Amino acid sequence: MSNLKTILKPKDLFRPLEYFKPDSVEETVKLLDKYGDKGQIIAGGTDLMVDKDPKIKAIIDITGLDLNYIKPDGNGVKIGATTTFAEIATDRSLNKSPYNSLSEAARAIGTPQIRNVATIGGNICHASPSADSAPPLLALDATVNIVGPAGERSLDIADFFLGVGENALKKDEMLTEIRLPAFPARTGSAFMKKGRLAACDLAIVNVTVRLTMSDDSICQEARIALGAVAPVPLRAKAAEAMLRGEKLQDKIISNAATQVVQLIKPISDIRSSAEYRKILSCVLVERALKEAATKLS
Repeated sequence: MSNLKTILKPKDLFRPLEYFKPDSVEETVKLLDKYGDKGQIIAGGTDLMVDKDPKIKAIIDITGLDLNYIKPDGNGVKIGATTTFAEIATDRSLNKSPYNSLSEAARAIGTPQIRNVATIGGNICHASPSADSAPPLLALDATVNIVGPAGERSLDIADFFLGVGENALKKDEMLTEIRLPAFPARTGSAFMKKGRLAACDLAIVNVTVRLTMSDDSICQEARIALGAVAPVPLRAKAAEAMLRGEKLQDKIISNAATQVVQLIKPISDIRSSAEYRKILSCVLVERALKEAATKLS
């Protein structure tokens, strides 16, 4: 009984005292400024209601801020922070190359029930190394739009992830939008993921590649991004460099995939050993590169 009392100490329970549903981004920022680390934004709530951080005293619901949108234009695609993965998975513009890797990742996240409420903004703000949306956003050179008391700022997605559960937002800032640039013709991408289960599982490793090929099948640009293999999702830049200026024959692809293993720092945990993650990273990168190259051939 004493152990039960220890577990259920009131100070350790998730009991927010305030609930707000602001009408504007400006009002949201003011609430974040007021409550600091005791305030928490909620949209889908799929991470918040699992973590249940006992220090949270104010919930700030941003589902009424009209941040749920996917807007393609001549400069790329803009995605609002509260856009759900179900919407990303089925959006016509994001199912076209080269943005298809993001919609593929969206379809790999959780169950249909989770995808119906989980948002892309929440997924990246939670800053899990295994977040399925992170490798596609890295490979697609995404930027994020951040709003705070000082105004707006833009940040490359690669600079947004600082560590496990840590992002670049200040306590009085919020993420409002993800922006994907336009790409040249003959650009394609591929997403791959391996979990312990066939579906509805966190990634042991997830991978996205993006390739831009010339008319004579020379690789002009490459991106290789991985998750669950380091404290933050990352790009394998040395492996990318091995592909540029080359025809992507099997040996070139295999060498680049092997190079990836030298660039990652996986850990052993309940889902996988570090050694298996290294082997899996090499395999998935090779498969993804071949898939992307085949689509463009």
